Amino acid sequence: MTDIGIVVGGPIPAIAEMARQAEDGGFESVWVAETAHSAYVQAALAAQPTSRLRVGTNIALSFPRSPTITAMTARDLAELSGGRFILGLGSQVKRVNEQRFGVPFEHPAPKMAEYVEVVREVLATFRGKTVDHRGRFYSVTMNPFPGAAAVDDVPIYIAAVNERMLEAAGRVADGVLGHPLTSPDYIREVVRPAVARGAAASGRNLSEVSLTNSVVLQLNEDRERARFEAALQIAFYATTRTYRPVLDLHGFGDLTAPLRAAYAGGDLSEMARLAMPMVDTYAIAGSEDECRERLAAFDGLVDRILLGGAWVGPDQEALTENHRRILETFRPAA
Repeated sequence: MTDIGIVVGGPIPAIAEMARQAEDGGFESVWVAETAHSAYVQAALAAQPTSRLRVGTNIALSFPRSPTITAMTARDLAELSGGRFILGLGSQVKRVNEQRFGVPFEHPAPKMAEYVEVVREVLATFRGKTVDHRGRFYSVTMNPFPGAAAVDDVPIYIAAVNERMLEAAGRVADGVLGHPLTSPDYIREVVRPAVARGAAASGRNLSEVSLTNSVVLQLNEDRERARFEAALQIAFYATTRTYRPVLDLHGFGDLTAPLRAAYAGGDLSEMARLAMPMVDTYAIAGSEDECRERLAAFDGLVDRILLGGAWVGPDQEALTENHRRILETFRPAA
């Protein structure tokens, strides 16, 4: 059966309680994103009040941090959670790396693959190994300070949309984190074959790489409101050229340019209007029965589905209410 995880976020003081509610509701995992707040701080807050569910980052940024710092943080979260932490890493896009974080963006797929290798090598130092990595992008030849206890291997997932990153994830990662701007067809026709190629290149099978995918889920008996909120989120994602292949597969690629223009002008209504034809393809929006039926389309395609709502547009009250509806409607223990 497909595992069901849930995305938690919002004000920092709310994270712990949201994670506790998810565990009480029987969800398999909770996941935090690195948008307004640090993914690692949120993961720590989610781990502390829980004891059973997995805690993952979807995603934590890789390139603005050294792989050694990331490995040290992952070790700490693995210890704090009692071995329940999943390190989900993402490259983000060129503009964000360069203009928000001031770091170069170069050859993201091979750089990410090497980044994962370095993180694993540094994690091994806590079990008595010596790091001696001299690679194309990173040179790390000094162990962290002694004193931290050994932890079991931390599962490392790579966020991937396009084929080269999917293949890299298949080669080196324990899992893949699929972007919420997706569809069952994209997973079937692009994601699974690309990950399988990467896995085969490392002598592995696709079954050895966990496939996890997020969805944009807007639950509301007011169907038009749910669709509008989903459309805004899709529109925001679709302004990013990196995600163009997802749009091209379904014939929506020509919308990227007008969506970018509307976004630059701050015209949310126009963004929602342009994206409305994409809602049924890239989101799950509407009543409880509609959302259950749409979510079932992912059965057999992924190992884990992550339920999260739109965060572009709705105010905090609407975000909280949608999260409450997701908890009540999709709780596995029900």
